[in-house]
Amino acid sequence: MERIQLYPPENLKNVIQKDAEVKGLSISQLTVDILMQHYGLAVPTENKKALPEIIDEVIEEVKVFIKENPAGTTFDLLTASETFKNIHMVSDGKPSTNRATVGKVFVSKLGKNEFKNVAIVRTQSGAAKKSVNRATLYEIL
Repeated sequence: MERIQLYPPENLKNVIQKDAEVKGLSISQLTVDILMQHYGLAVPTENKKALPEIIDEVIEEVKVFIKENPAGTTFDLLTASETFKNIHMVSDGKPSTNRATVGKVFVSKLGKNEFKNVAIVRTQSGAAKKSVNRATLYEIL
């Protein structure tokens, strides 16, 4: 996603801040949601999926990504899964919270079954290395 700066007048900023707080969203996410709806790009609420269904879709997309790429390939969930990348459009709730939940589920599967050949890339200090998207970086072994 590209970053765009917005300079709203004070009265609009105050309304947006209040609305974001009430909905439990960041100002950025609320703004994206409003613009998506305005331009007819939003997924209707009744078409949004439950988080467990989204987790299953992400896991399946990552399985395909792993099969299609050779050992040594590094990736984050944003690059391996279109569903994960567009989670703000397909799921209710805060995208950051949903992404964190999906990430935790994915990490719990590493080293097992279809993900036995996938590991977190670590820095020399042992910390998880981050991608350019500031997401945990994984490697196909």
